[in-house]
Amino acid sequence: MAKKLLLIIPGVLIIILGAVYLFANYRLKTVIDLRVEELIASGDYQEITYDSVALRFNGDITLENLYVMDSNLNEYILENIQISEFDYFSPVPHHLHLSAQGLRFPAAAPSFGDGPNNLLNNYIASMMDEDLLPLTMNYRYNYQPEDNDRMDIEADLALPASFFLSAEAQILNVRMEGINANAPASVSVMLQNADIPAALIALRDDGMVEAISALQGAALGTSGDEYRQQLLEQLQAAALFVPPRMQALAQDLLGNFAEFMTGEKTLQISITPQYNGNIQQLQLEIMAALYTGNIGRIAELLQLDIQTVE
Repeated sequence: MAKKLLLIIPGVLIIILGAVYLFANYRLKTVIDLRVEELIASGDYQEITYDSVALRFNGDITLENLYVMDSNLNEYILENIQISEFDYFSPVPHHLHLSAQGLRFPAAAPSFGDGPNNLLNNYIASMMDEDLLPLTMNYRYNYQPEDNDRMDIEADLALPASFFLSAEAQILNVRMEGINANAPASVSVMLQNADIPAALIALRDDGMVEAISALQGAALGTSGDEYRQQLLEQLQAAALFVPPRMQALAQDLLGNFAEFMTGEKTLQISITPQYNGNIQQLQLEIMAALYTGNIGRIAELLQLDIQTVE
């Protein structure tokens, strides 16, 4: 009898776990379909569909071939989306990691300007594999309510043999429980009362500078190196007309951009604002500086730092 129970109990547990797993997948699909209906009803999207969605045994969520048609009739397909590190135990998740790979344009790639010689259009076309742009995207956050309602955010966007764009920020006094997913205004109010003591954005060149310079140089009947030199000379001439209070910032930007344009460099822009990044205090002084045209004061308030590194 004992041996029989030892065989029956694991079997029953497996059946129960299987049933729970199937129910969880069904529930997940129901929630996503409801959210899709809400997004379409908002008027920002004409159509949203997907091939499959699944909850893995390790808790990860996968979604295949998410098709989106926006209100301007642009069509996109994200091939693979995965959500991991998901917090299932809080009404608003305290942590998650979202990643996506492969962006398809079933109709046509978006146009960034008119004319056959548009630089950005030509560059994107050169990176396409038929209708696929091999982008990868990641977004991760971690919320710690016990530490001044702190949220650490990281995101990146990458195109192989082109660039790697990353961003990170630390935000304090963020009350996640006050967010209403269906009311964007609640997010705005939440951020209005927050502090951002540090933030960083970095662009690493993995071949983009050389490729774009070559494309634009060819369009102008010159080499990529000659085009870069002409561009920098034009920017240096334009910098002469910058108001005196902005000269230091303009020269800093120009020097770092010139270094970045040599290729295979990383351009970093970081802020560690005054007042510990309190948005309400900063907003008042930034608006006053904008009103008087004192851009240098804005850079001082944000403690803006620009660097180009290997």
